[in-house]
Amino acid sequence: MTKKQALEYIKGTYGVDEDYPWEELDAFVFRHRVSQKWFCLFMDIPANRLGLEEDTSITVINLKVPKAMRDDLLWEEGIYPAYHMNKRHWISLDLRKADKRMLEVLMDMSYKATAMKKDL
Repeated sequence: MTKKQALEYIKGTYGVDEDYPWEELDAFVFRHRVSQKWFCLFMDIPANRLGLEEDTSITVINLKVPKAMRDDLLWEEGIYPAYHMNKRHWISLDLRKADKRMLEVLMDMSYKATAMKKDL
């Protein structure tokens, strides 16, 4: 899935636009409209921050997943313990290796996992 496809999916599905909470970072979040809680974080980071032996910058998406699924998801190619987030609840997904359907399911799970009743 491309970054453009991921953005179109989020905007079309949840009716939200990206928010840039940091001026100095190349990162943005998507928030619930009512509670303003994050459900998705896009960042460009050095690949070696995820333990990869690459000297490039990659786009990752951080998503909240159920604790019961997290360990199993880490066996999937391109999914890592969350960079710069709580590693027990969040994962980082290398967008270059993201399967479109799996990413959509994980985004939906993150949206629901971070929602308050008034958000749904």
